[in-house]
Amino acid sequence: MLFVSALVIPILGFFLQSYPRFFNKYFGVDVWTRLLEIDQVKKAHHKIPGRITKGFIIDGFFDYPPVFPFIFSFFPKDFLLKKQGFIAPFFDAIQNVVVFFIAMQITHNPAVAFLSQAIYGLTPIISIENSYLTPRSLGYLLFTLSFYPLLVFHTTHQPQLLFVSIFFTILLFLTHRFALQAFLFTAVFFAIYDKSAIYIFVPIIGFLGAILVTKGYYLRVAKGHLSNIYFWVINYQDRFSHQIYGRKNKQKSDWVGKIYGLLSTFSPVFLFGLNIWLFSGFVYFYLIYFTNFSIIKTPVLVSMSVWILSLYVLAAIVLKVKWLIPIGEGQRYLEMCTVPSSILSAVLFFFFYNRFGIIVVFVLSLMLIENLLLIITIQIKGIIKDKNRSLTQNIIEAYSYINKLSGTPRIMCIPHQITTMTVYHTKADILVNADNPGLLKLSDFFPVVKKPIEEIIKKYSLDYILLRENFAKLSDLHIKNPKVVFRADDILLLKVG
Repeated sequence: MLFVSALVIPILGFFLQSYPRFFNKYFGVDVWTRLLEIDQVKKAHHKIPGRITKGFIIDGFFDYPPVFPFIFSFFPKDFLLKKQGFIAPFFDAIQNVVVFFIAMQITHNPAVAFLSQAIYGLTPIISIENSYLTPRSLGYLLFTLSFYPLLVFHTTHQPQLLFVSIFFTILLFLTHRFALQAFLFTAVFFAIYDKSAIYIFVPIIGFLGAILVTKGYYLRVAKGHLSNIYFWVINYQDRFSHQIYGRKNKQKSDWVGKIYGLLSTFSPVFLFGLNIWLFSGFVYFYLIYFTNFSIIKTPVLVSMSVWILSLYVLAAIVLKVKWLIPIGEGQRYLEMCTVPSSILSAVLFFFFYNRFGIIVVFVLSLMLIENLLLIITIQIKGIIKDKNRSLTQNIIEAYSYINKLSGTPRIMCIPHQITTMTVYHTKADILVNADNPGLLKLSDFFPVVKKPIEEIIKKYSLDYILLRENFAKLSDLHIKNPKVVFRADDILLLKVG
């Protein structure tokens, strides 16, 4: 009965994360990239696809981690399209169940375990990241299942835990690049902190295992990962620039860009706004090493506090040092320490409750309510009311028009973020790359247009430009005699060739 009860909070969390889909079914620009990858694997009869040409003007070889698209290649295409918004919350619900079992293993206290789940479910950064179809929640789940057994093995030396860690590390290599990247940074840090080579041994075995399991395909994934990093090494200054107006764009009103700007400017303080429970790592570390308070102390809880501190420092540094942008948006590293911060926060709650009583309950309740309101506010503003990252009726009408054109039109999308959406919904060939090495071929027009668009039109023999005028004005493209052949509100299709 206890373990059945452990499903209640994850189910509530699932609905909290997924309810915006009832108002905006098709939110997210990466949704279409993921669906295209799944479709490619399905067409290859659930095997690794080869060269991808259809729909992509800059063709290339499939180089995405295969586990996520492989799993969903067995689902009907129409079913995935309708239910894609519920996939990431589903994997996060599993992670929430894992939180319960880890907390129980450490404390043997159901109250701590349930509170850990509640705290985890009301962490804003989690709900934000699971708002669309993404393998991140699966990747973060595999991060936990890889790293936590490794921590416990380091102190207990139970061989089965090492095998569990290696198994999930191999899956992590084959599932999500950023979660893997965070795992590697964390493993290196703990190898230094604990003076143990086991933290390096597991990723090496995981890498070799990924190559072996995929018969060498993982090397293509690794090359793609490094290509992506290299592209942003040479373009990092424009990571958040406007594609048309550049770095000093005064017209940019995108809320995501504004949030990142605040995080970057006021790092490391603003990071706590994304996960207030990070404080638990600092508080627990202080209580253990600098006071004489009798708080529950286990090697795993101590390691969890270090786990939080290490990723927090990494996140703050990456946000503050601009040339580190190629290794990811700094705040995302915090997503890999939501499990330890939830459990430590619950442990600290009962510690302080025994000393200060009801006032601690009041403070915790206030924090939980504040987080819930923040989550709902972001969901309403950033998801339910979104127009720029969603498949709207206007753009559906544009796609219908494109599909009625003769032949296979060649189209450039402005903004670039709607490219894979357009590939997915039309018969056109779109000016976008099919693999990560192909990113280098985009430098003329992404992340910022560096050459006259007339030159780009000629170079790629383009027929049309699909433009969102709430992103950039037609007059600012400086195209000679553009012919508007379709218009629906801010959506324009321009005949240019």
